[in-house]
Amino acid sequence: MSEPGDCRNCKDYRGCVGKAFFNFAEIRWCPLQCIWLLQQKETLRSGEWPDDPHGSADDNPRSGNTATEASFVKPDIVIAELEERLRSVGPQAELLICQVEDGRSFSNLSRGAHQILMYVSGFRRRDMSFAQWQRQKRYRRKMNTEA
Repeated sequence: MSEPGDCRNCKDYRGCVGKAFFNFAEIRWCPLQCIWLLQQKETLRSGEWPDDPHGSADDNPRSGNTATEASFVKPDIVIAELEERLRSVGPQAELLICQVEDGRSFSNLSRGAHQILMYVSGFRRRDMSFAQWQRQKRYRRKMNTEA
């Protein structure tokens, strides 16, 4: 059984209480993690993973583990994926970036920024363009209200 707040077994972000820190193994591209990654993007671009504000769970970092890759690889992978997802939105992605930089949280994003966040989040990248995705969402919403 996983402990509360363990993102590795989370199936729905709506039940999440949120966290102040995510390690690389927990990244599942949920909306809350995407916001956290946007908040940490400068640290990730520098090739470092952000420090855990509650301290590391590992009291002995040299416990015999051998690094199989350079320390900057995981931050580079994550920031490259985030930037590619934002690039697929186009210039509208700046709306989300600016609102996150201004300190807005998931609950107080504008409707447009919320849509962008929902488009870039998820286990995989979307196969359709942002405009197609928006049209599909509007169509589904319209069909549900008519039924």
